[in-house]
Amino acid sequence: MPWSSSALCTPVGACRATSGNRMAASSACAIFPQPVTMRCDMKNLKPYSSGIALGAALALSPGVEAQDQVPVQITEQTNQVGLGILSAPDYYGSTKNEGVAAPLLRYSWDGMRYVQLLGSELLLNLSAVPEWRIGPVVRVRTRRDDDVDDEVIARMRPIASATEVGVFAAYHMPLDPAQPLHKLVFSADIVGNTNNVYDGATGNLRVNYMYPFQNPVMGRPVIGSIGFGMFFASSDFTNRYFGVAGSDTPLFPELRGRIYNAESSLTSIKIPFTLSAPLNKEWRLTFAGRYERLLEDAKDSPVVRRRGDADQWTLGVAAMYQF
Repeated sequence: MPWSSSALCTPVGACRATSGNRMAASSACAIFPQPVTMRCDMKNLKPYSSGIALGAALALSPGVEAQDQVPVQITEQTNQVGLGILSAPDYYGSTKNEGVAAPLLRYSWDGMRYVQLLGSELLLNLSAVPEWRIGPVVRVRTRRDDDVDDEVIARMRPIASATEVGVFAAYHMPLDPAQPLHKLVFSADIVGNTNNVYDGATGNLRVNYMYPFQNPVMGRPVIGSIGFGMFFASSDFTNRYFGVAGSDTPLFPELRGRIYNAESSLTSIKIPFTLSAPLNKEWRLTFAGRYERLLEDAKDSPVVRRRGDADQWTLGVAAMYQF
């Protein structure tokens, strides 16, 4: 049984596991020091409305420009809020990166269910089963316009910001009863566009391996993670972001006046990775990154092959306050 985040509701300096596994509790507490003070009286809170409202406000704040989920793992043993500073492609398929600020939040009101914000992705876990996370997800995929470095892409017809709504599910499989943070996480999501930027759906299949290092690094307990993911998209999505037609065709002389239609496919594979360590009882620091390889029609598009790069990198650091 995974260690429960209900251990947050313990006296100052205390830590326990609801499963009764003292070794697991000791391991979790070593990696996630408890805040100096903690109160557990939440009867007067409205967790659903307040958590979602805060997450939505942060998600729509300026500076959230990543095309995909921010590659930061927010550990589930404490509530956290913070900010990530990342270098991310300035449009999907770009060869140039730009600085991006991404708000981060995880808030649980009962130790199981929670709201989580990763940059422009907001999700709500409604599952009270320790191994499962299930619920709705909302994303904002930022616009592509003339505010990009590439002079040809800047002259293409703009693509509006896309709001995406769908569902997600994740299964957390413990690998070591004595180390509840040592686990595999299998997850999937599917979303559709709500503001007519594209038709059809997009989806992700992911597996992520989390490992708490047994020996401290520079005196700090470190958690590492690495994963593998596949991104699928509809024909209309792929053609919207990677196709070339109409007034855009003359911008690519190699097409000789022909249009380029991009079809639905396995659009990309992704390899995310993180290293996270506590700075003190309240603060954590995470180094995060993701390599994404565009495939098939996305890779062969003139937008990528001539003007961009099929190899997409996102790298950054995040500071999180635990409460």
